Amino acid sequence: MLINKKNKSLNISLMLSFIVFSMLLNSMSIIILQLSQNAQHTYTGLGILEFFKDIPIALVSIFLVDYIKKKSYYLSLAFALFICTVCSFSIPFLTEFWFLKIWFILIGISFSIGKICVFSIIKNTTETEKEFSITMSRTEAAFMLGIFIVNMEFALILSSDYQEFWRFGFWLVGFISLWTGIQIIRHHHTHKNSEPIPVKKSKIDFTILLNKSSLLFLAIISLIIFAEQIFNSWLPTFYKKSLNSSSFFALQSSALLAFFSFLGRIIASKLIHRFSPMKIFYTSLISGIILISSAFFIGQESDLKIKILMFIFPLIGFFIAPLYPMLNSKFLGNYPEKKISRMVSFIILFTSLGGSIGSISTAYIFQKNLANYYLLFASIPLILILILSSLFSIKERMSINKNDHET
Repeated sequence: MLINKKNKSLNISLMLSFIVFSMLLNSMSIIILQLSQNAQHTYTGLGILEFFKDIPIALVSIFLVDYIKKKSYYLSLAFALFICTVCSFSIPFLTEFWFLKIWFILIGISFSIGKICVFSIIKNTTETEKEFSITMSRTEAAFMLGIFIVNMEFALILSSDYQEFWRFGFWLVGFISLWTGIQIIRHHHTHKNSEPIPVKKSKIDFTILLNKSSLLFLAIISLIIFAEQIFNSWLPTFYKKSLNSSSFFALQSSALLAFFSFLGRIIASKLIHRFSPMKIFYTSLISGIILISSAFFIGQESDLKIKILMFIFPLIGFFIAPLYPMLNSKFLGNYPEKKISRMVSFIILFTSLGGSIGSISTAYIFQKNLANYYLLFASIPLILILILSSLFSIKERMSINKNDHET
């Protein structure tokens, strides 16, 4: 068994951490769905909320990474979870739009800290590239499970007699976050030996961006998050605006997409035993492009549109979801342990920018009443990913051949 039994409890806590972050980050789709029914909120105005979430993620990932390493990954992760706890319990009582901006800033900061900590803890507690890939894939799968849970929870609330109290649904996240934070503190005492040795604060190393392979990798993952954001934040709005479905059905569709995304990442983590991450990556990517293109062209027939999209959307999630963890595990698995947290900070920076641009661009499409082109728009980043990832693989192969020739 690749995963050490001693780390099983820790891995569960890390997965729960990602579920918490996922539920809060992806509550964006629920908030957009609810507030878009209010005439005083425009789609572009709601799309800007993504900016308040993602920019703090980008800034924290760059400027606080050394401070996090100095303090302790475990304690920093627990701190991030406790911020999430406070945010979850406070949102029902602060309903002004300005508070949502502050709320998402705090969630963004927490996620940035949490992601650096989780990736670094996994790197420090796994021994082989394959073990790292499996653990990280399962943790990333938990992120999709969080999207499923939050959408199902709020779908049930909004279809009940208590829909006006929908904000109290965040209390479930608050309790999970509080419990997980306590568990992480316990793991801090039992995994002290795996903590990195404190180092002096170093200057921000932007030379990573001068490396062509690193820059290509960062461009690809930002496009992956761009594509994911189109679905995760705006799919319920697409169902309600273009297909005239109820809020319950819209959130159910998003939950189903997330569930199949979760299955996609779990199955991908199993397939790593037999296939390389990049083989899984390309198979998933090409399948996703074919499905989205099919959904757009076949779905133009109004009588068939809803039935086809109900079937195809979950499959799209199934194939798109493994892209991010597969590429991450391939690149970070061979990355020097001492530089891993710095590289993760750049990953968070680029993915946060990709998420913001994706959400704001999609908001513009809805604002201009171009929702019929939603699926066509979603296929563009996937095609770009295919082109750039092909260049990435070619460059990697050339580098390997060069090293073999030199030896």
